[in-house]
Amino acid sequence: MKDLEKNIFKYLSRNLSPKRFEHSYNVSKLSVALAERHGESILKAQTAALLHDCAKNMSGSGLVKTCTRAKIKVKYFDEIKRNAPHLLHSHVSAYIAKKHFRIKDKNILAAIENHTLGRPDMSVLEKIIFIADYASLDRKHKHASKIRKTAMVNLEEAFIHTVSDEIKYIVDKGIWLCMQSVDTWNYYAKKD
Repeated sequence: MKDLEKNIFKYLSRNLSPKRFEHSYNVSKLSVALAERHGESILKAQTAALLHDCAKNMSGSGLVKTCTRAKIKVKYFDEIKRNAPHLLHSHVSAYIAKKHFRIKDKNILAAIENHTLGRPDMSVLEKIIFIADYASLDRKHKHASKIRKTAMVNLEEAFIHTVSDEIKYIVDKGIWLCMQSVDTWNYYAKKD
């Protein structure tokens, strides 16, 4: 693991801004704490967290080109490409994890791929990375601290709150909302 961790840190320091590098480190710290608390693999949580944004500094057009060239399957690809290509960073990050770092664990790759928009029927690891990305210590929005505390006790409640907050933020900003976020919300919304 030490060699993998060393290689990941080297890659991130070369390919991310200092602020994004710090964010990835903070997501890793929270993910490890949540994994330990909820019986998930600490190694898997750390690996997924460190790599979740490894393609974040790529341009929208670069992300689209990578998805196209590598034949990465993305639900709602045409809509994302047209309206918010930066959302493709999660898919390209998973691709980099697989190709560059030879990560084969499907749960790690899924956690990286789904950390932004979520998906129906997410694993515990996927939820951990999703929450940690939204509520890591470098996040200063008003709900971050509450979500961190809630996640230590009730991961599911923290996850639902995170999905809800992200959708509210997008709607309040008046920006395009990807249908995959809606799919995620609808799957987890409480049924009457």
